[in-house]
Amino acid sequence: MESKARQIHLKAEEEREKEEFLKALQFLDEATLLYQEEGDYSGMAEAQSSRFLTLRHLYEETGDKNYLVLAGYAARAGVDIARKSAKPEALAIPLYNYAKSKQDLGDYQEAVEIYKEALANMVKNPPKEHNRSSVIDDMTVHMSVCEYLAGDKSALPRAEKALIELQNDEESNKYNQDVWVSGGYMDIAKMLIDDDPKRAREYLEEARKIIDSNPDLIIRRKQWEKLKSKIT
Repeated sequence: MESKARQIHLKAEEEREKEEFLKALQFLDEATLLYQEEGDYSGMAEAQSSRFLTLRHLYEETGDKNYLVLAGYAARAGVDIARKSAKPEALAIPLYNYAKSKQDLGDYQEAVEIYKEALANMVKNPPKEHNRSSVIDDMTVHMSVCEYLAGDKSALPRAEKALIELQNDEESNKYNQDVWVSGGYMDIAKMLIDDDPKRAREYLEEARKIIDSNPDLIIRRKQWEKLKSKIT
C-alpha cells in the first residue's frame, strides 16, 4: 500500500496534468512534509522533481522565464536531496529532471552528461516505482534528442529506435505511455525543424494521432498546437 506521502504526491501529479498548477504545488508541499516525517528522502527528492515539472508547465503557460528559473532550482534541489540520502535508487529520477532543466536552458552538452548519469542509475539502481523498460526507453529518447541538439547528428537513429521501443513497451499506465510517446515524436520533430522540415512534419503528425486518441492529454495538446505553428 502506498504511503500517505506517496498518495498526496500522486494527487499532485494528477492536478498538474489537469492544469491545476496551484493545487499541484500545494499538494507537493504537503507531500514534502510527509516524506520528511516518514524519513523517505527518496520521495522528498522526487517531489522536488515533480515541482520542477509543474513550474516548467507554468513557464509554458505564461511565458514568464522566472518560472523556468524556479524550475531549475527545484530540479537541482531534488538531486541534492537524493545525493544526501545515500540511497543509490533515489538518484535516477531527480537526475533525469535536472538534465531536462539544463536542456531547457540550452546547456545541451552538460544536459547530455546528466542524462547519461541518470540513465546509468536507472539501469543499475532502479527505484521500485519506476523499474520498467518504458522508463528507460523514455529517458533514452530524451538523451538522444539532447545529443543531437548538442551537435551529434548520429543521435537521430538512436532516438528513433528508442521511441519505437517505447511505443512497443507493455506500459501498464496508458496515459503515461501516450504522454511519453507523443512527447518523443514532438521532441524529434522540434529538433528537425531546420535540418529536415518535411520529416519534422511527419513526426508531428504521428504525435497528433496519439493525442487525438486520448482526450486526457490536455497539456500535450496545447504543446502540440504551439509546435505546429512553428513547423507549418
